[in-house]
Amino acid sequence: MVEKIDQKKCRDISIEIQETLAKWGKYFFYYYPKERRIRPSEFAARHMGIVENAADLEHSILMDRIMEKEKLLKLFQDIDHGAKTVSAKIQSSGKDMVYQISMGRIQGGSQKQTEYVLGLIEQIRADIRQNEIIQALGSNFNSVYYVDVDHDKVYAYKVNSAVRSVLNDTLKEIPGYEAIMAEYVGKVVLTEDRETMLYETSIENLRKQLSMKKAYQYDYRIVRDEKVEYCRAKFVNTSDGGQLHRMVAGFSDISSEKQRELERMAYVDSVTGGNNYESFKKKIRDFRQPGYLVSMDIHSFKIINSICGIIKGDETLKGIWKCIQGILEKDDLAGHINADRFVIYSSGKDQEKTIRQLQQLETILAELSERLKVPKLIPYFGVTKWKPDSKVEEVYSEANFAKNQIKDRKDISYQFYSHEDTIRMLEDKAMEDEFKHSLENNCFEVWYQPKYDPETERMVGAEGLIRWRDEKGNVIPPGKFIPLFERDGLIKVLDEYVFRKVCMQQLEWQKQGKEIIPVSINLSRASLYFDSVVSRYQQIADEIGVKTHLVPIEITESAAIDNDNIKGLADKFHDNGFPLLVDDFGSGYSSLATLNMKCFDTLKIDKSLIDYIGDFSGERLLEHTILLAKELGLCVTAEGVEREEQVDFLKQMKCDSIQGYYYSRPLPKEEFEKLLLTA
Repeated sequence: MVEKIDQKKCRDISIEIQETLAKWGKYFFYYYPKERRIRPSEFAARHMGIVENAADLEHSILMDRIMEKEKLLKLFQDIDHGAKTVSAKIQSSGKDMVYQISMGRIQGGSQKQTEYVLGLIEQIRADIRQNEIIQALGSNFNSVYYVDVDHDKVYAYKVNSAVRSVLNDTLKEIPGYEAIMAEYVGKVVLTEDRETMLYETSIENLRKQLSMKKAYQYDYRIVRDEKVEYCRAKFVNTSDGGQLHRMVAGFSDISSEKQRELERMAYVDSVTGGNNYESFKKKIRDFRQPGYLVSMDIHSFKIINSICGIIKGDETLKGIWKCIQGILEKDDLAGHINADRFVIYSSGKDQEKTIRQLQQLETILAELSERLKVPKLIPYFGVTKWKPDSKVEEVYSEANFAKNQIKDRKDISYQFYSHEDTIRMLEDKAMEDEFKHSLENNCFEVWYQPKYDPETERMVGAEGLIRWRDEKGNVIPPGKFIPLFERDGLIKVLDEYVFRKVCMQQLEWQKQGKEIIPVSINLSRASLYFDSVVSRYQQIADEIGVKTHLVPIEITESAAIDNDNIKGLADKFHDNGFPLLVDDFGSGYSSLATLNMKCFDTLKIDKSLIDYIGDFSGERLLEHTILLAKELGLCVTAEGVEREEQVDFLKQMKCDSIQGYYYSRPLPKEEFEKLLLTA
């Protein structure tokens, strides 16, 4: 039994002193370890609402008034196990109450045995606790809550006015954590963020996150006044031992911070960490001196992504960016456009400086390839002049255009832009745009250039040649549009158009009773790569009703050499009755193997060889070429013949036919028909 304690027991602590201390929020009690019972002072009992039977209480009476029961229990256990003094800050069950509870042993009697333990309960102001919480969170949190995870209680320390207007009634009831989060998310958070928000802030996820780190934060979006704003939730584990028993939760509006972050991201490249194109455009406007703008690309960079993977590809791009930074001088600038495309501003009027920088970059990129163990990085550049106050997009387009002129070449690495390039580009674009309309409206015409037998002076054939008449009636030279259509693939359509026109014309002349001679047409390199080309042309001839031997097919020597299937293709043409002519022989690198292909019926010698006539060695070369062709069973046609001495020489060489200005230039249909009457 605990001895009866009266006021004399408290003689060392007078009523006056207790009353004064009570005003300061400090109260005394006595604890008896053996019996595990407490005796609060009069003022302590009154404060805690346990005046009745205050003389003899279980120490558990304090537990009912304390939220952090584990902390209080540990204080008593430490005293029970011999601790001389103990102290801790403990949250009460009241909304804003925190106590500093301290206990110390009191020695008494002849043997100095401990008779009791003196305890002090000190009420700490809520704002002190709040400062501690905010210190744990950091600053700038609009709403702060203390969460008792074990008992599922939420205590509000600081609440944003907007949140209070939504959750005020719920907060007054000291709600459960999951319940108040569900209400907050349902009423405030943007619809598409709600599901993720509920999971990220769930106790299940927070236990996982806060077991690995002291604090965890999550950004989300809310709707306020019909506008989307960015917020951040931060959770700090205030429990001991790593388990989640208690935590502090802070919520803050970070719209301005997020806006700055988004603005920064708008100008920072996500792969290299350097300038993106928007940043480059913004910064170069501040450069007030002329220079050169460079558009840069890497040959076949996709191979690196395909073979080495995207991660290696990004690592390579970062390396390329560092290499570019390494060649920049003062007042230079660079940016990453996208993929393997970069832009560089080289300051100053010194063109040689820019070229030197690009050559240096080539070298260090080759070294980078070896270090990263990736296929060799081969850059190519388009360069154009930059003047202050220029429009970046327009100047970059010029550099990009120059770069694209050499994208299929590896013998040169840079190309300077010229104004003539732009004019040609615009003309090419206009012709491409006009192609379909001109085709449908018969603006493309077939002209005819006769072929003559030099012995008889009679016309023995002709070649159908395409001409394009513009809206004003002017004829566009074929050298202006044929190369363009060969590049963009439209030439295949034009080939078929010419073949159809020649077939229809042959049929018309037959019906008119005119002399019928073979009219050959040119088949482009692009058309040869279509497996159906022979059957398609046979089909057209059959539909119109023209024999295929009247429309021989001309194929240039270079196209024949480049096509691995030329032998099979030639056999198909022959099987369908089409004679084949090898065109432009001698115009470039010619091989005697062409004569022995056994694919062709006629060899057409190019004007470049015909012009050798008059030169002894040139004549011998031409003589042996004609003799060899005839020995191999080929007919021979000479193109580009313009002078009488050329005709005389070819006649001596037994050339089968001659085509050129000596006899006739290419003629419109109406003029050519007049020649047919005399053929």
